Amino acid sequence: MDATPLSAQSRTEFGKGAARKIRAAGRIPALVYRDGADPAHISVDPAELRLIFQRSSNPNTILAIDTGAGVKNCVLTATQKNPVSRRLLHADFYEVRDDQKLLVEVPVAHVGKAKGIVVGGKMQSLRHTLPVRALPQDIPAVIEIDVSEMDLGDMMRASAVVPPEGCEVITTIDFNIFACKGRRTDASAAEAEVEAE
Repeated sequence: MDATPLSAQSRTEFGKGAARKIRAAGRIPALVYRDGADPAHISVDPAELRLIFQRSSNPNTILAIDTGAGVKNCVLTATQKNPVSRRLLHADFYEVRDDQKLLVEVPVAHVGKAKGIVVGGKMQSLRHTLPVRALPQDIPAVIEIDVSEMDLGDMMRASAVVPPEGCEVITTIDFNIFACKGRRTDASAAEAEVEAE
């Protein structure tokens, strides 16, 4: 699988004092979790980490991290930020294998111009991501959903989404993702009456 390199340094000192030293040096403490093994303790450059995701626009970007015990392909699973400054304080990664499916949240985006928008409505996003299970190399950056057939009052449900090949939408609740809301404009209502006649 293709992976984006992220430089890292292994660390042997732990606790709040050690974390403060790491942050004072311009880095942040991080953990790499692995199935059936103790996590690897590392530090990473928060600016480099942020830049990778800004460039990819993909929250599930696969990262190649040298943990000190070899390079591991990982996904970012969690971050801690300062509630005021929003600076990164800590990061958690999970090691992945190219033959092991992952359950991740993938962003959704609507494409096409809905019928309801043409007559004066507006599209509302009710859900910004979908839970998807896929192999790491098959995880899309975004799932595009065609809403061109949606009219005023229509909802796009999770069960109606056709995911990309190799992906499976995993949900026990058939929730709404998009809604076409609003009222017809006077002009669109008149056009509708003319078409009906």
